[in-house]
Amino acid sequence: MTLALLTAVDSSNHVHLVIGSNPLAGARCTRSIEVGATVKLVIPDTEPLHYGLQKRIDSGQVEWLKRAFRDEDLTTLGRDEVDHVVDAVFVTLGPQNPLSKTFSVCQEISC
Repeated sequence: MTLALLTAVDSSNHVHLVIGSNPLAGARCTRSIEVGATVKLVIPDTEPLHYGLQKRIDSGQVEWLKRAFRDEDLTTLGRDEVDHVVDAVFVTLGPQNPLSKTFSVCQEISC
């Protein structure tokens, strides 16, 4: 059984990677912006975008990388101060999606 832990982290200037284009992805982007993070969205431009995401992209609040997620995104899109490792990853795709393995990749990086 996996338990979640709610923590308070100062995310000012952190890089948050969001994978997905649904309403949950929009909510994750909004919350990340509210706490001062830089948001990078990775989703192919062939996927339909939730209107909230499109609004954030159009206003320049979210950087959209119009392509499929790559494992190396976890270690190349982050801040210089942390050797380009992203500070947080939000995968908003369903559990049946092959990207659900991203969790295990993140665990390997943080060890």
